[in-house]
Amino acid sequence: MHTKLEQLKSEIQNLGKLAVAFSGGVDSSFLLKVAHDVLGENLVAITMHSPYTPAREIKEAKEFTRDLNISHKIITANIPENIKSNPLMRCYMCKTEVFKNIIKTANELGIKHVSDGTNLDDLGEFRPGLRALKEFGVMSLLKNFTKKEIRELSFEMGLYTHDKPSYACLLTRLPQDYEFSTDELRLVEKAEDILIQNGYANIRARFDGKSFKLEMPFAHMKNFITDDKFKSIISKLNSLGEFEITLDLKGFRKDVLL
Repeated sequence: MHTKLEQLKSEIQNLGKLAVAFSGGVDSSFLLKVAHDVLGENLVAITMHSPYTPAREIKEAKEFTRDLNISHKIITANIPENIKSNPLMRCYMCKTEVFKNIIKTANELGIKHVSDGTNLDDLGEFRPGLRALKEFGVMSLLKNFTKKEIRELSFEMGLYTHDKPSYACLLTRLPQDYEFSTDELRLVEKAEDILIQNGYANIRARFDGKSFKLEMPFAHMKNFITDDKFKSIISKLNSLGEFEITLDLKGFRKDVLL
């Protein structure tokens, strides 16, 4: 695995300058740390802040780059017209807009190489959104690393992101072909913030306009229901509006990225 790491460092060194599409997640945080060790000031992190990006993720991305003294650019974007109804191929459509803007920003900074944090496990899944990366020539420098390897190396490097749960944009919490509002995105964000702040980080608050369906790993369900804070948590969720709240007994499931 360390041979892979040395190969990654060599590949980054050969680029001279690099922009990393930085979400603040496990993968892009690891890539950013390695790239910073190699390139120093010739590295920039670029984060897209859209209405369907939770504010907590932007805050964490800012803290990570500040702690490591990495140059960080944040691009503010609106919701593209073609995904306002949460269509089937939303991820592809969104990434097209995201990388168009990230590449433009990188080029303005005199950087021609851009990489995201796509890993080997991602490449084995059905993710049409990855098509946008190929179309724009975005590199995936972690394509030879599994998620497990990235977490292990992150731990060795002392990165607090090593055990961070995987997240996806808030659109994955809503039904497909659902005409959503920004207010609904904020509702989902607030619901998940309540759960995260009470110790339930690996969760999803699915929302269909009338009800919240909470997803969490089976191992956490008993603790959640018997938690001394359970009534307080539900009370806070109830304060968001007159919505039904259910616990999905099928457990936590991966977000559908299309």
